[in-house]
Amino acid sequence: MMSAFRSLMQEQLPPGEADLLLAALDTPPPVSIRLNPRKTANAFPGTEEVPWCPNGRYLPQRPSFTADPLFHAGAYYVQEASGMALWQLKPFLQTINAPRVLDACAAPGGKSTLLLDIMPEDGLLVSNEIIRSRVPVLAENLARWGCPNVVVSQNDPATFSGLPDYFDLIAVDAPCSGEGMFRKDPEARKEWSPAHVEFCAQRQRRILNDLWPALKPGGLLLYSTCTFNRKEDEDQVAWLCDTLGAKLILGPQKHMPHKVKGEGFFMALVAKPDGAAVAFRYPVVRPSPPPQQCPRWLRDGYTYAMKGPILKAYPKALHPAMRNLEKILNVVHSGIAVATQKGNDWIPSADLALAGDLAPGAFPRFAASPEQVLAFLRRDALVLPRETEKGYILITFRGLPLGFVKNLGLRTNNLYPPARRIVNRAVNKPT
Repeated sequence: MMSAFRSLMQEQLPPGEADLLLAALDTPPPVSIRLNPRKTANAFPGTEEVPWCPNGRYLPQRPSFTADPLFHAGAYYVQEASGMALWQLKPFLQTINAPRVLDACAAPGGKSTLLLDIMPEDGLLVSNEIIRSRVPVLAENLARWGCPNVVVSQNDPATFSGLPDYFDLIAVDAPCSGEGMFRKDPEARKEWSPAHVEFCAQRQRRILNDLWPALKPGGLLLYSTCTFNRKEDEDQVAWLCDTLGAKLILGPQKHMPHKVKGEGFFMALVAKPDGAAVAFRYPVVRPSPPPQQCPRWLRDGYTYAMKGPILKAYPKALHPAMRNLEKILNVVHSGIAVATQKGNDWIPSADLALAGDLAPGAFPRFAASPEQVLAFLRRDALVLPRETEKGYILITFRGLPLGFVKNLGLRTNNLYPPARRIVNRAVNKPT
């Protein structure tokens, strides 16, 4: 298969570049992370900045992210450097008042968390994943990022035709043949074939065609892949312009590992032609009001509502839109899960601990040592000092919240979610 790939690259790249590309694919990949500007811990100080993303950092070697509490606290996201090129969308998004943004193929969440960093705080992000098994990881990574203005959904792109002219920006990081991952993932080489390239190209056009009606007139569509060939890259942009009437705004840009310190990545930004928006009346969802005595553990600016036994919080301005989307989309999560009601007790949610708007004095805090924080992340029982007050205690590391325990005096109940716990007991303690 690699001989066929070599021939394709020799056909499509300038003379001599195919050999440079293939040689680069046999070198070790760089390691990079993107810092969360909402969380204050200084992760990896003194490291090299990614040139096209001010929050991106190259690491000299790959650490054990699993053993780093700052990763679990959402201080940074492990993201390939070339994919951080989406930072270029910031000036476009900042000019839109309360933008509605769709990340259509979002898992595991790198581009969604980046979009949250560059869009106005009054904007709404719908982070969608088609494949059901990938949704829990997406929701977990977004919870770590701590933003309340997110709806996580699991829908086929065709479902979004039920939201005509709704989004100001749609990001389509399309499923592709994965040529840009040949260096990081040897399995990607085994799966590649010219037939697979053709299959991916057809699927990409179906996705783009299905999503196009949901974009507002004059709205922006970002198309990206992690592949090199023209059929999945430049030809798709040409198809958007020739068939759907899109206008090229930015790019096309191609990051290639023999030219940049990163993996393969392609992106282009196009605009939908101006025109009259479709008149559409969106259904109104009337949420169950919370009990009067429900906790208000977040800063001001939230509307609280019950979803079954779970108390949810939504930014007041976005609450109607977020709840209305539940009538059209298969919404897995939205807003902030605050607590679960159990009799007269309210058990704080793990996502509440990670929320950027958690009120400073909402809970007593316990600053865990490296040994204690690793035990907490494994869901082991913690022994707290005798003077620690009873009740729900927020566990922190270097000032960043990680989750809750319930202190019963002689023992504690660890409330860290079982699905998120560290299962490898050979992981060394953090430094």
